[in-house]
Amino acid sequence: MKILTSRIQQFDRLKKTSIFMLLVFSVYATSFAQSAITEDFLVLNSGDTLHGSVEYINSKRVSPEFYKKIRVTDENGKRRQFKQKDVSAFKADGKVFESYWLSQSSDKITLVNPKYDIDPENGAQYFLRLIRKGELSHYQWEWWEQGESTLMWMDLLRKKEDQFFIRATQGLLGLKKKVLTDYFMNCPDLKERIEKKELDEVWQLVDFYNNNCEY
Repeated sequence: MKILTSRIQQFDRLKKTSIFMLLVFSVYATSFAQSAITEDFLVLNSGDTLHGSVEYINSKRVSPEFYKKIRVTDENGKRRQFKQKDVSAFKADGKVFESYWLSQSSDKITLVNPKYDIDPENGAQYFLRLIRKGELSHYQWEWWEQGESTLMWMDLLRKKEDQFFIRATQGLLGLKKKVLTDYFMNCPDLKERIEKKELDEVWQLVDFYNNNCEY
């Protein structure tokens, strides 16, 4: 009888411990999910910042595209939608995008032209993915080709004082060396390394400029 009573007590303690651990895990999982949501944010032109889960890609189409209205859902499940023109930046899925109004000397944006002017009055709006911010900042312009589901992108660079971006790469052909050597005339060491093909990745250019060039 004593043995049976002892085993029943041990079972009760084990049961209580299991319930306690389950509660702890549930609280942790809920907190983790909430913190994951609050990592995303959306910044309005007014300066207001909204935290929550941000949705920006319409993936139901054959060729995905940015939603015309970007959605943000707060931790209480309330969803709000904002027109692209009212959004200055957002973070979703660990990626930060900033809004820029870009134009070129031609009537429309083309992938051939290496220079893209920041032109809020005459330009078209694009959300550029921020890769690195600094005296020389690195962005990527992402898009989907018509009828394709594969994400495409080009690398863009901008010095802090410039009111334009330059295209740093030319697809599979690598760096746009002539464009880059002209752009980095203010940093002879970087210009020389590009000409000698000692640097062949965009991140290397950005790292070298921010750490070794005079602004």
